[in-house]
Amino acid sequence: MTRLLSKDDVLALLDPDAVIEAVSGAFAAHSRGATDTPLRASVTAPGGTGVVLAMPCAIHDPAITGTKIVSVFPGNPGRGLPTVASVYILTDPVTGMPLAVMDGTALTAARTAAGSAVATRHLARPDARNLGIFGTGVQARAHVEMISRVRSLSRVFVSGRTIEKAEAFAKWVTAKFGLEASATASDITATADIIACCTTSSVPVIESARPGAHVNAVGAFTPETRELGTDLISRAQVYLDTRSGALSEAGDLLIPMHEGRFHPDRIVGEIGDIINGKSPGRPGLPDGAVTVYKSVGAAFLDAATARLILDRAEANGTGATFAFM
Repeated sequence: MTRLLSKDDVLALLDPDAVIEAVSGAFAAHSRGATDTPLRASVTAPGGTGVVLAMPCAIHDPAITGTKIVSVFPGNPGRGLPTVASVYILTDPVTGMPLAVMDGTALTAARTAAGSAVATRHLARPDARNLGIFGTGVQARAHVEMISRVRSLSRVFVSGRTIEKAEAFAKWVTAKFGLEASATASDITATADIIACCTTSSVPVIESARPGAHVNAVGAFTPETRELGTDLISRAQVYLDTRSGALSEAGDLLIPMHEGRFHPDRIVGEIGDIINGKSPGRPGLPDGAVTVYKSVGAAFLDAATARLILDRAEANGTGATFAFM
């Protein structure tokens, strides 16, 4: 039987701490060479109204296979629909039969933020308390949730497209987490110990960070778009979700490379390399070093999170089941 899980089902099944550990394990598996993760395939919709992407993956230990399909249609808000829609199909690694079909939007938000949380665990200073957020959407909310699990936060600063959105986000942070929060973008570069860039901007939203800060950049995922300024990336200790993905798709790296300001030799390693002891984390870096975690999305994080969700759904009897064949 195939299990069908709605967005509400997935949200109810997501446990932040469990997702962080599943994502950490997936990073480690990838670093060991125990994943098969090709670059995402994409097609442009007729008329150029949007793009549809496919992200297949196999993890060999533990055995997991699945594919995420994502659509990004910028005109959807005018139709009363979300810009991004996603579905995940988890398949049996022995037979290839579909084990589950689940909402991929909530899954993506959780695994992306959990990836940043794992990076923050290894790269932010142990005493980091101030979080700066660029963005006010689903990803930004997920980042506050996940990062608060790996550092004891005291203050959150937020920058949004409008002051109204930023103020509403700050109020949400205070109500949900009991943290002091403010819509003061200028405080992010001056005060934040941890920064998360969760925007759809095509141009840099941040040019510098205070000494010792850690920056997570997850919003830009094409060669032409970026959230980080060249000065920041050229001076930082850079870590990636996957080297192949970032060097193919991350404008945050590719644009400075084209400018002659950044070279792949500056990349310290992937996050899984830190977990497996192949690359240094924060304790092995110079005092005051600024670290950057750049992610363009890794299919093995989707697969590990989807497997966790299905395990919890089966244990709880969540969702509907149907005979696929």
